[in-house]
Amino acid sequence: MDGVVQSVHVDSGPLGPGYWPLMLPEAHPRTALILGLGGGTIAHLLRKRFGAVRIVGVDNDPAIIRIARSAFSIERCTNEIVEADAFAFVDRVETVFDYIAVDLFADGMVPPAIFRRPFLRRIRQALAPGGIAAFNFFNDRRTAARVDRLKRTFPRVALLKSRENVVAHCRPR
Repeated sequence: MDGVVQSVHVDSGPLGPGYWPLMLPEAHPRTALILGLGGGTIAHLLRKRFGAVRIVGVDNDPAIIRIARSAFSIERCTNEIVEADAFAFVDRVETVFDYIAVDLFADGMVPPAIFRRPFLRRIRQALAPGGIAAFNFFNDRRTAARVDRLKRTFPRVALLKSRENVVAHCRPR
């Protein structure tokens, strides 16, 4: 939408182009939360790499959810699809997850609230011990400040780069 590729179709070939494969954890998560479900690329890649994973996908756009269902068969790989604002969802979630993907964009921009302390703390609280949160954002003049904010909340942050994107793998310990 708006000239931004939000999802790609995952077929039987390799894990695919772009930053999406970088978002995946190294170890098999039992549970996953995807904030910014889009067409479901990350959900499909999780299933392709690891098989059974309990996946909750959150997206605030009903049109995108309809496209995910009709064009990308998202129900085949998610256990629950929630139409909600990701920030509000994280504020009230009581479940903990082994893996959380933060892949949020609004009007082609990364919402600044992703890097604010309340949201980052809630993501950390929603991670199971040994869990990982993967944040996707643009590699631009704000990258250093964003990484600094992540490091203030997560003691272990590893960066992966893919053209215009940075993926930060954040661990609570």
